[in-house]
Amino acid sequence: ERLVSSRLNIARNDNLVSGIAEISIGGSIGVLWSELAVLATGCGPTGLSDNLERLCYLIVIASSGTVAFCRIAFGQGPVRIAEDALGYLEGSTTVQVRVAEWLGVLAILGALLALGSQVYHGSRMDGLSG
Repeated sequence: ERLVSSRLNIARNDNLVSGIAEISIGGSIGVLWSELAVLATGCGPTGLSDNLERLCYLIVIASSGTVAFCRIAFGQGPVRIAEDALGYLEGSTTVQVRVAEWLGVLAILGALLALGSQVYHGSRMDGLSG
């Protein structure tokens, strides 16, 4: 009976961490899509509403900021911190967390590249590009 309880606890924690990583991945993909559209056309993507684009940027800022804070303050990455706090995580969950972390870094670098491109081309920027 205790084994069943442990498995349920692992699954619950795994689902929590996996869900947060998936939200972060989705936000990063939205930001990367937006930046690609800005670089290609000078305008945000037509298939992504302004509110959803803003949400994607906020997700990336929150998730990447949290990762940066954890690495600076605790000297550990998000996988290690999650495992210390919640216990064992499945391999697929740790992969999702690492992918989310790297996509966040790419999204931030892409945002800087898109901003630099807009400044270089003299684009008028009033809020988001879309």
